Amino acid sequence: MNVDQTISDLSTLPVGDRLRVVHAIWDTLPDDVDLSPSAEQQAEMDRRLAAHHADPSTAISHDEMMRRIEKRR
Repeated sequence: MNVDQTISDLSTLPVGDRLRVVHAIWDTLPDDVDLSPSAEQQAEMDRRLAAHHADPSTAISHDEMMRRIEKRR
């Protein structure tokens, strides 16, 4: 199995089918797998949270986020 070719093939599927594949793969992960963010990911989340605390007006509500996502479909 060539993983790069499989990923390339999957990328041609409609979004809904790709999401089904993501969910199916996610469901195969063992319960004891470490899903903690890497140090770099944690640092980025901390940076974004600090930026939000410094200027909360830059955030949008959950409803607004969902409206924007639906608008793109």
